[in-house]
Amino acid sequence: MVRVRRVRNEIRSQWRFLAISATETPTKAQLTKAARVFHTKKRLGQNFLVDPDVLSRIAGALELKSTDCVVEIGPGLGFLTRFLSPYGCRILAVDLDRECVEELEKSNYKGVEIFHQDFLQFDLSSIECESLKVAGNVPYQITTPIVARLFGEIGSPAPWLPKIESVVMTVQKEVAERFVAKPNNKEYSQITLLIKYFAEAELLEVVPKDSFVPEPNVNSAVVRMVPHQRPPIECVDHKLLRQIIRAGFKQRRKMLRNNLTFLNKTPEEIGKLFASLRIDPMVRAERLSLEQFAKIANAVTALR
Repeated sequence: MVRVRRVRNEIRSQWRFLAISATETPTKAQLTKAARVFHTKKRLGQNFLVDPDVLSRIAGALELKSTDCVVEIGPGLGFLTRFLSPYGCRILAVDLDRECVEELEKSNYKGVEIFHQDFLQFDLSSIECESLKVAGNVPYQITTPIVARLFGEIGSPAPWLPKIESVVMTVQKEVAERFVAKPNNKEYSQITLLIKYFAEAELLEVVPKDSFVPEPNVNSAVVRMVPHQRPPIECVDHKLLRQIIRAGFKQRRKMLRNNLTFLNKTPEEIGKLFASLRIDPMVRAERLSLEQFAKIANAVTALR
């Protein structure tokens, strides 16, 4: 674990890039100016969210209490941190960029602990608290790995998952649409089913690209995910379920029965199995719900 730098609890009015009080609500122009002074790193996917109204709504969507513990993924210059801090909760800000860490240390926001570390290597189980809430404006290129880090895989939940109460993140709009997609939709994918297995997902709002510095090529969206107490399906072998889903979406335009060769059954045999479950033998993976995938996994298990 990288050494924790604890920010002093008193709030000061000094910030190198933003000459306003840490308790004052900044304007979009002020945040934009601060972000433009900083040398962003394309390799880290840095696009700072500078719309204070959106930042405020993200913080509000977490429904924070003073007793909460929030993990902020990629705080950058602390724009979202500024809106989280007034709730009086404990904030663990995890960022890979040393320059961002150094600037965040100077902000002196109340109750913030700063970790200079890659979130994908961050051990959430080391945090001493009863529950966690997670927030962040996450880099587009690692959104799926971040979700997998938080939740785990179907059949192999992350050890800290029972602690997570809610997750509110800003992601690429197209990715957000995959998170909440329904079957028989082009956005419906393996990540849709992973999230459905672990949580209830909701797209809260679309964020235009001019709300960021530097401006990305696409719009973003804020999503909220609230983990289930237990998976919303009845399944005997959850790891088999994961295998079937992965195989189905590996070549999503093929009929599902032709993607399940690892079951050591012919497509015709699998087609008959589907028919017994009142599932179209010609179906593609993108048309099946999580519940239907679970039915297939249970039927395969029963034949073994």
